[in-house]
Amino acid sequence: MSTHVRLRLGDEEYALPVEWVSEVVDVGVLAPVPGAPASVLGIRNLRGRILPVFDLGALLGVRSGNERTRVVVAGEEHQSAGLAVDGVSDVCELPEPDEETQSPFLRGAVLADGALVGIVDVQRVLAALEAEGD
Repeated sequence: MSTHVRLRLGDEEYALPVEWVSEVVDVGVLAPVPGAPASVLGIRNLRGRILPVFDLGALLGVRSGNERTRVVVAGEEHQSAGLAVDGVSDVCELPEPDEETQSPFLRGAVLADGALVGIVDVQRVLAALEAEGD
């Protein structure tokens, strides 16, 4: 068992290992980035730090009619990004993933509280976002 931040994208549930999450904030005011890929929602000032904000749903292929309302700030001190999501439900203990998934951005999935929860591989997500920006 390890601690995760559970979140929603459309009708689907996902979780990020808590050690990769520094905070959760409102989307706030985003400045557009001309010529950026569709997954880039923009950049925002987060207490004097410029934070790129990406649509996690777009990267995972999850469509949602909702506007992303929350940003999970994920990564390490030298490499972090804002991942826009529909909502954050809680911080909880989840078992190691025991279900396989098709997405290269998921470590697997677990059944928790009657829902299938995809466990996000934050390192792969950040590497893909960095490669997308090159």
